[in-house]
Amino acid sequence: MNKNKANFEYVYVEKDGTVRELDNQEIEYLQTEFKPSDGARPYIKTNYEQLAPDKKISGFLHRSKVPETIEIIQTDIRNVEFGYPINICDSNRVIELHVGIFSVYVLGGWDVEVENFTFTLTNIKTGRIINPRDTQWRIQSYECGYLAKKIKVLDIPESGNYLIDFKNLDSLKVWNARLPLVFRIFKKPIKKQNIAISII
Repeated sequence: MNKNKANFEYVYVEKDGTVRELDNQEIEYLQTEFKPSDGARPYIKTNYEQLAPDKKISGFLHRSKVPETIEIIQTDIRNVEFGYPINICDSNRVIELHVGIFSVYVLGGWDVEVENFTFTLTNIKTGRIINPRDTQWRIQSYECGYLAKKIKVLDIPESGNYLIDFKNLDSLKVWNARLPLVFRIFKKPIKKQNIAISII
């Protein structure tokens, strides 16, 4: 894995138009080989002004396409209000959240089994632990350019930086196509290392 972030060919454009260096997990994600039909493939913008399918400016961008007037910043915190994918194997990551009620989507497919999969968010400053609530309305949509299914709701009472801790990873199964229950035994789900959620 290329850990020299400043020399890596891609950066990330946030929803507010700021541009930042990638972290190691994002670099590994971009270096992963995906099939053309794989819904978990990363969305890469062709130019800075290009909007994603969700009409947002956010997305990966080749470093050479960043306008000269825009500084590429260093940060270890992702602002997940902007909906960036978070790999479920990436516990102990600090993410920034503002006050509000958010939807939690699984990315990469519409056929999803959640079972006991969950996560906690611990406020770094106060120690307060937030648990998401399950939702019975498994809404299907496209988020961040991916097939997505809503699985939980998250109520954030105070802004801050939160430590995310995923639990029961093997309980979450995602298929990149909708399959009748009887056919699931013939189609392997996405490997958990490639499953991500988005908090929007």
